[in-house]
Amino acid sequence: MTAAAAVADPPSPRIFAAFAMAFISAVIFGATPAATAFAVSGIEPVAVGVLRTVLAVPVILTIALICRLPLPKSRRSWGLLAVSGLSGFVAFSLLFTFGVAATSTAHAGLILGGIPLTTGLAGALVMRKMPSRLWFIGAAIAFAGEALLIFGRAGGTGDATLGGDLLVVVATVCAAVGYMAGSRLSTEIGAWATTAWGITLAGLLQLPLLLWVSGGTDWTAVPLPAWGGLAYMVLVTTVIGYATWYWALAHGGVVRVAPVQYLQPLVSLLLAVMIFSEAMTVPLMIATALILTGVALARKG
Repeated sequence: MTAAAAVADPPSPRIFAAFAMAFISAVIFGATPAATAFAVSGIEPVAVGVLRTVLAVPVILTIALICRLPLPKSRRSWGLLAVSGLSGFVAFSLLFTFGVAATSTAHAGLILGGIPLTTGLAGALVMRKMPSRLWFIGAAIAFAGEALLIFGRAGGTGDATLGGDLLVVVATVCAAVGYMAGSRLSTEIGAWATTAWGITLAGLLQLPLLLWVSGGTDWTAVPLPAWGGLAYMVLVTTVIGYATWYWALAHGGVVRVAPVQYLQPLVSLLLAVMIFSEAMTVPLMIATALILTGVALARKG
């Protein structure tokens, strides 16, 4: 199946399955800021960013070899794999981890919800299939919520910082680039193969960093919640989350499916309030409402 066919007008059952997978990935990614906050509470952020990919390699490589997942066959496909791996599993992982360590969980989760803005627009530009006016209206409303959150200091907590927020913003751009390349490669070799080889490539490239970053953490003193957060990031976010998301993008179309990720901030916000007791201020609720209203309009568009 070509990338154009994946976006053009897939059969209804496939669209339903694509949205179901997108919803699962939104929940998984929505819980990732909380898991990251747990991990960086006991492990150096740079170590967390590297380990979340490196530790996933043995798991995903075993699956790839047992299932005989196909490798890219052309120079173009290998290029897409390189972009997907470097952007989604190296740049995003490191920048997002540092961002979470420097800002609040609520802010990180809500900003991460802006990924569909860049993913949808990137998909539209690459596929030369612009979204409707309603999609742009929804995206603009959601972006207004993101701007209020970042520059209006809507969180109202001492943990949120402008520097940390901006790191998460840059991370979302890297993720969108990786998603776009991964979704296009998924139409050629499948979602699991794209995920597996992307993680493997990124993990192998970061192996030299592992020796350097591991010295900054006393591993015998790492608390259990930190290990739990890292385990979630490795097994659930990096392996399952990316595979379901790439499958959704490849079979439902980037522009059509990307807005589902706007549901992710709601999961992140609920966990931030319930687990970390972060304040639910009026500006924060307004920012959240704008983001969620944007997803509803963008979805219809």
